[in-house]
Amino acid sequence: MPFDTPTPDGPDGTLQARTAFMVVQHQNGEWEALSDFTKPVTTEHAATVIEMKFGASEVVSDIEASKQAAITAHQLMAMTAQMQQAAQHQSIRDKLQL
Repeated sequence: MPFDTPTPDGPDGTLQARTAFMVVQHQNGEWEALSDFTKPVTTEHAATVIEMKFGASEVVSDIEASKQAAITAHQLMAMTAQMQQAAQHQSIRDKLQL
């Protein structure tokens, strides 16, 4: 559990960590992971364990969906390039046969 590991505070009382991010649920229900802590956040209530679990799961799901979309887009671009090259080759063959 994250709460079992003590994290040392800095000289000014700030929490010292290697990296951090925050998962927030917007008013419209969408979940988002943020790594910029400069903007103040106002919440309606403290997050429950269920909200933490669901929010983290939603963020992971969105990351995986983005990753799959990028892979699919890359594959489509590669296939399009292959089809264009094949069309060019066919066009050259057609011209040579005239």
